[in-house]
Amino acid sequence: MDDMYYNNAYYAKVGGISTTEMNFLEVDFLFGLGFQLNVTPNTFNTYYSYLKRETMLQQCPPSIVESSLSLGRSLNLHLCFNEEDSTHQNQQLAV
Repeated sequence: MDDMYYNNAYYAKVGGISTTEMNFLEVDFLFGLGFQLNVTPNTFNTYYSYLKRETMLQQCPPSIVESSLSLGRSLNLHLCFNEEDSTHQNQQLAV
């Protein structure tokens, strides 16, 4: 479902294996997943929230992260943004 993608021959070359082996690994992976390749909206939102929180934690100074984690409640961390990117100024982090 990507607009731009690479074929198995490319991934095989990068990975140092044959295209045949890559194709076999792909089929094995698909059977392992039971061909269930779609993600439910609930699962997507769960992982999205987790990644967003982790990204915000990496941008914050350690002293703010430690103090907010010790409080055990939701905080608005307006101090945690990249000054070069003003779009981060209004981001909030739920801890």
